[in-house]
Amino acid sequence: CIVGANLKVSKTIKALANLTTPFTTQNPFAPWGVSPQAKRLHSLCSFLFFRYLCSVMWLEFNIARRLSSRKDGARAGVMERVAVVATAVSLAVIVVTLSVVVGFKRDLGHLLSGAVADVVITSPHSRGTLSAEGLERSEALEALFADERIESYAVYTAKEGVLKSADNIVGVILKGVERGYDLKLYADHIVAGELPRIGEEPRTRDILLSEVVAEKMDAQVGDRIEMVFIDGGGQMIRDRYSIVGIYRTGVEMIDNSFAITDIGNVERLYNDFEGLVTGYELKLKEGVDNQLVADELNERLIELYYAEDIDGEAFTLGDIFPTVYFWLATHDLNALIVIVIMIVVALLNMTTALLIIVLERQRMIGELRALGMSGWRVVRLFLFRSLFIVGRGVVWGTIVGIALCAIQHYFAIVPLPAEGYLLSAVPAAMCWGWWALAVVGSVAVATVVMLLPAAYASRISPSETMRYE
Repeated sequence: CIVGANLKVSKTIKALANLTTPFTTQNPFAPWGVSPQAKRLHSLCSFLFFRYLCSVMWLEFNIARRLSSRKDGARAGVMERVAVVATAVSLAVIVVTLSVVVGFKRDLGHLLSGAVADVVITSPHSRGTLSAEGLERSEALEALFADERIESYAVYTAKEGVLKSADNIVGVILKGVERGYDLKLYADHIVAGELPRIGEEPRTRDILLSEVVAEKMDAQVGDRIEMVFIDGGGQMIRDRYSIVGIYRTGVEMIDNSFAITDIGNVERLYNDFEGLVTGYELKLKEGVDNQLVADELNERLIELYYAEDIDGEAFTLGDIFPTVYFWLATHDLNALIVIVIMIVVALLNMTTALLIIVLERQRMIGELRALGMSGWRVVRLFLFRSLFIVGRGVVWGTIVGIALCAIQHYFAIVPLPAEGYLLSAVPAAMCWGWWALAVVGSVAVATVVMLLPAAYASRISPSETMRYE
């Protein structure tokens, strides 16, 4: 140690000797005219400050590491093991909770936007779904969609009807779409048959039903099915369609509501819909604020109404399905409560464990204080000790939590009743950003709270602990 100290001192003296040249010569090429001697002095000061920090922190870190070492078959104390397990369980629960909450929002948002779109423009009376009043197709209206945030748009025409057989009746919304309409959601969830043929000449009577509706009607692919409608004059209209495909999304409000066909099959059901459609569906680019786009479109639609007498209004998914998004908001509150409870449980166990460790190490603390260690360095020592405990719990909890989420994400082994939860399986999103934030936040909160028992260690008197030794 003495040789090393002498070497450090000699190097420091030698470095300082190089700075004896007066600071008179300025380097004209140096930025801001700073002399090379000043740069060397700044570098030396930074080096010495860094070495000072290392020398101050290394002793406490090394002692904490030796206390946490499990070499030679040594086992951790009971309270330390309890603290590690409590931290691991708490963090695993936090990881799973975040994954499920984010998964609900992601999966429901993806399915609803695939079935309805991110923003829908219809007559103000329809609130984004159906209306007895159509919306005029015009170039002036479609010019509003020339926005870099809008990926694509498509028109649709829809009408309520009743599927009828000899024994059953089921109410659905028959949604007619044009060629080029994005049917990826339904294509990804086809369980039998194929997608209906759209935009062909002559027009087909193909229809795509959900598995829920097909089971209620006891219908299969290839069957012909009758549908009954009521026109604007109160007259009954009957039509027959051929079932070419069956889909299942797992979202009850989609599966119970929509049947897909060619737009011409729906247009012929309206007597006064010449040149009109039910609405426009807008697909937005990833990360775009739906509500902001809808608000801006509504401002321009008001101007268009006075200029072209086109009466339309933009609705978001939150406007069309308010109960679903209110239900998702309650999940945010539930998740926050669970996370807070888990953090409190972990912190209580950590605080108890560290207090017991402090009491068990009173003699060591007294010896260190007697040898000249300051109270603040004792606090740092036990902060490092607590971080070793928290670190083991965080590592194990993160591994277990992510493993559980990955199993559910890829295999969906935990089902859900779609009637109450809208989805048929528990969603699990691989939300790495939220997980990293949870880990960093948990460690930061634990470090702050551990200051209390660590501060207690700094108040232990060396004379009291060593009196009877």
